[in-house]
Amino acid sequence: MMDASIIGGGIGGLTAAVALRRAGWNVEVFERADTLGEVGAGVAIAPNAVKALASIGLAAALDAVAMRLDGLEVRTRGGRTLTRVPGDMLQRRYGTPLYSLHRAELHRILRDAIGDVPLHTGATVTDVTPDGEFTVGGHRRRADLVVAADGVRSRVRAHLFPAHPGPSYAGYTVWRGIVPADAARGIDVAPRIGETWGRARRFGTVPFADGRVYWYAMENAPEGARPRHDVTALAERYAGWHRPIPELLAATPVANMIRHDVHYLRDPLAAFTAGKVALLGDAAHAVTPDIGQGACLAIEDGVVLAAVRDLADYDAQRRPRTQRIAAASGRLGRMLTVGNPAAVLVRDAVAGMTPISMSMRSIGSAYEWTPPIAA
Repeated sequence: MMDASIIGGGIGGLTAAVALRRAGWNVEVFERADTLGEVGAGVAIAPNAVKALASIGLAAALDAVAMRLDGLEVRTRGGRTLTRVPGDMLQRRYGTPLYSLHRAELHRILRDAIGDVPLHTGATVTDVTPDGEFTVGGHRRRADLVVAADGVRSRVRAHLFPAHPGPSYAGYTVWRGIVPADAARGIDVAPRIGETWGRARRFGTVPFADGRVYWYAMENAPEGARPRHDVTALAERYAGWHRPIPELLAATPVANMIRHDVHYLRDPLAAFTAGKVALLGDAAHAVTPDIGQGACLAIEDGVVLAAVRDLADYDAQRRPRTQRIAAASGRLGRMLTVGNPAAVLVRDAVAGMTPISMSMRSIGSAYEWTPPIAA
């Protein structure tokens, strides 16, 4: 039995653990944090990732806890609908629903699915080499496959690809919040992904099956700026925006909010592999959140990695697709965060005149994906 060591216990790393274990590998996971888990935010599981999870036996587990969303809608800050893609149309076109759930719930599904795979927390991995050697806990280890799923600031990527400049700032910061179910009761939130575009700002809502509501607020900001991190300040920024945005902000405990600047790999890597080491998820292709594909692509990566014949095949399958989607997401983000009033008018006018069929095509490059058959 071949040995696989996975560095990083996030969504991508655990998906790889599940898939590799099912494929007959002896797997162990090393996570630098002292406790394992995902905090603070929701995630939309698009049809491509739904199919990937189904291919490793997790369709029922996902459907049991996630919410089936009624598509996507974009509005102006005044509430005028610019475009809407119905959920039944998405399901007919791509074969699965669009789901939402808290990242911690997805993480739990994956943790349950890895079974008896050893999962080491508080484990910092260093000195990874292309021959599959690495150091952890002061001991030198070797594996037939090392999976670097250690995030946008991947130490493994920096070590193996020292010429790469690393992550770049996308130009905006994002607040994420969760409204508790009892506080969300009575607030009218549509059962779909809703995004509202303003001037250099955006706001999105994603309901969960258990009654909670996840929201995000994006705003252009200089790199390293530290805007006030409280609900009152955020409510002032979005004063006058359509309902239920003010109500959601007012119902959010500050303890349920996080904020971070958005970084991504603007400069694409020349390879996702080096010898016996494969980069996965944000370590390989960190994307902006504008197409909602960060977690989805990491899930795909884990499934493909377990199915390919060798790492050259993994690189050939994953690098073109993920880098194409990452570039498209970056372009979309720049368009959506325009601050010039004239540019905002043009953006909204174009979105309002775009037929649903064209909107479907714009997301089709991400959603239209089929899991590979194991080699």
